[in-house]
Formats: sequence, C-alpha cells, structure tokens
Amino acid sequence: MKPNTRILDYVTLVQDGVLTLDDVPQDVKVQVTKWVRYLSGVTDNGMVKDNTTPSDNEGNEIKVPVPGTLLTKKAGE
Repeated sequence: MKPNTRILDYVTLVQDGVLTLDDVPQDVKVQVTKWVRYLSGVTDNGMVKDNTTPSDNEGNEIKVPVPGTLLTKKAGE
C-alpha cells in the first residue's frame, strides 16, 4: 500500500530530525514508523538491540551514524 501525503510529510520531518516518532499523531504513527524503517533500510523487525560498540583495530570507538540524521564534520576533526 502506498503512503499518503500526510504520512510522507511526517516521514520527512522524522528523517530530517525536526520531529521524533513520539511527536507524530497516534492515528498515523504506525504507518509513519513503518515507512521510516523501510526507507532507512531496516530489514529486521526484531526488538533485539545491539549493545556492542564497533571499534577499530586499536580499540578506539567508531561513531556509527544514526539513520535519519545529517552527517556533518567540523573543521579539524
């Protein structure tokens, strides 16, 4: 089923970080969540959370981007 314009508007706002899924109205929350997950590439519907932090060969933590957030790099990083 295709999403309507209202759902796509909320999906865009969530992906841009303007809103969180908690801010989405209850009547469209399930559909918005479904499309946010689909567009971010989530294929597993399990509720298991990965608590391991990736690291490089020297043990330094690697920062993993959160889906739906913008990646910006400050000068000198």
